[in-house]
Amino acid sequence: MKEVRTRFAPSPTGFLHIGGFRTAIYSWLLARHYGGSFILRIEDTDQSRKVEGAVKYILEGFEWLGIDIDEGPSREELLKVEPDFEDAPDIGGDYGPYVQSLRLELYQQAADKLIASGHAFRCDCTPEMLQAEREKQLANKEFVGYGGRCRDRNVPADKPHVVRFRMPDEINVSIEDAVKGRVSWDSLPMRDPVLLKSDGFPTYHLAVVVDDYNMRISHSMRADEWLPSAPLHVMLYQALGWEMPVFAHLPNVLGKDGKKLSKRHGATSWSVFRDQGYLPEALLNYTALVGWSPGEGEEQEIFSREELIKRFSLEHVNRAGAVFDYDKLTWMNGVYIRNLSMQEFVKRGRPFLEKAGLKVNQERWHMIAPHVQERVKLLPEIVEKVDFLFKDKIERDLSKMFKKGIDRDIAIRIIDEAIIGLSDLKSWSREEIEKLLRDLAVRLELKPGPMFGVIRIAVTGKMVTPPLFESLEALGRGDTLRRLEEARELVKQCVA
Repeated sequence: MKEVRTRFAPSPTGFLHIGGFRTAIYSWLLARHYGGSFILRIEDTDQSRKVEGAVKYILEGFEWLGIDIDEGPSREELLKVEPDFEDAPDIGGDYGPYVQSLRLELYQQAADKLIASGHAFRCDCTPEMLQAEREKQLANKEFVGYGGRCRDRNVPADKPHVVRFRMPDEINVSIEDAVKGRVSWDSLPMRDPVLLKSDGFPTYHLAVVVDDYNMRISHSMRADEWLPSAPLHVMLYQALGWEMPVFAHLPNVLGKDGKKLSKRHGATSWSVFRDQGYLPEALLNYTALVGWSPGEGEEQEIFSREELIKRFSLEHVNRAGAVFDYDKLTWMNGVYIRNLSMQEFVKRGRPFLEKAGLKVNQERWHMIAPHVQERVKLLPEIVEKVDFLFKDKIERDLSKMFKKGIDRDIAIRIIDEAIIGLSDLKSWSREEIEKLLRDLAVRLELKPGPMFGVIRIAVTGKMVTPPLFESLEALGRGDTLRRLEEARELVKQCVA
């Protein structure tokens, strides 16, 4: 088997969504599975729609997801595309440039070869002429498309022109798609499509064929929406006398309503997932499963990066569209969070605490983190659970103290006794705190749950926190007593 060389070729016309990144993930997994090369190519021929920062965004997404690139634009090439790209990486490779706007000479050479062989021709029809032709066709209820005026006119090269592919009168094209199986066409809804524009920039059809061939791409993996263009690309390969790559048209990523995934379904870009507290390894794992499975009857869903590489194959990519289930992703993210080492959980959680404006006491965060890790599915959930540890002032809904036999006077007595007992503790440890408070519940002849609820609200302001005793231990004796005293005065002001 020849070397597997896959590529991901985004256009910098917007910020890539998760469907595009799934194409990149599959291409990367296939290359890694066979020990081949994964190439990044920037398809920036549509200069009018280029979005500043889009290339940087793509590369940052790859870095966050852990997708490493073997070949791609050099730093010099990237700065020509995005001059303000600070810290642009220097990837490089043997088949550059890896930016289409820097490869115009190659497209001109291919166009000249097609013209010389009679498979293409120059066309000098003006936009006005083409529009008039279109209007006439519509009025006559004819097929709308180029009428072939310049097919045999031999338009000279020094005259402004585009280059068009000469579509054959009869079409009989087939491919053995690695996902779809055998696909055949005997007609195409296009007439002599443009390959090279008058400004020297290629259309997608010419560029993708020239670049995949020159970069020795073995597998052309792309979205299902490009399948109708495949026969034109096959004919271009045949006309140029070049060997074709293996085509693999991937199923669409869908929302729960069965329509193509978009912003109306929720987050679609990698940075939004990151900001919402998803781990990159969880997003990588789940996205790989949207349209692929390890095999019939397999129930495993959690795959490490190495396992995905080992198990991935195009044979198990679904033909039909696959639903992106945010609930399933969130569940999986929780699994990944629980599997983090404590050191890693502390590291990844801290930025979300700081983003919430909290001044993080590292000692307290380390103490409480083990009791939070099992309780969150998204990293921002940490904030709501532990913010009381990093605030000078907390808010309390004291009314929630008064239930299950607890009234104002009993709440005051609980707090008073807790202050006395906690003040006298020789050791401020979870074990000693728990023993004291449980003994207090027995002495006051109260059920532990309601009594602990009074202390919990007094000290944390919450009905549910990490475990009470661990919370008090992390908060420390001084702040615990101060908050109990504050709560006592507030409870005294409540109507009896």
